[in-house]
Amino acid sequence: MILYFLRHAEAGAHAGGPDDDTRDLTPAASAALRAAATVWRRLNLRPDVVISSPLARARQTAELLVAGLGLSAAPIIDERLRPGARWPDLARAMAAHPAARRVLFVGHEPDLSEAIRTLTGAGAIRLRKGGLACVEFPGIPEPGAGELAWLIDPDLYRHEPNDA
Repeated sequence: MILYFLRHAEAGAHAGGPDDDTRDLTPAASAALRAAATVWRRLNLRPDVVISSPLARARQTAELLVAGLGLSAAPIIDERLRPGARWPDLARAMAAHPAARRVLFVGHEPDLSEAIRTLTGAGAIRLRKGGLACVEFPGIPEPGAGELAWLIDPDLYRHEPNDA
């Protein structure tokens, strides 16, 4: 089984209070994610299901991923991926899709990095905004049984105007 972890991209400034749930991606972040589709396709990224936090910045990140990969199914919005989610929350969200063998989670920090550490036994992992990780399992995902296959830094997505 393969699990992917995508941290939402850069969102507008947080002013404190309840507006945190509604902060949209910045235009630059949206452009970077559109550019990322080329990298994602080269990786042969083919999730069976994309499960996203309901917060606007995560939902928009998931939507851009789905569009960039040309997937037919929209992201599944799951309240269990709200900030503060732990591996058991992600596992329950994944269990709602038992046929999926490649699951992509879109969420927040430090939640996703903590889940990767739990699953791989790694001492330290940090996903930057827009970063993507792949953890592979010989069978069912269990703590300590996963292997970090790759970790993509979001700087790979940047497209500078002078790039050839």
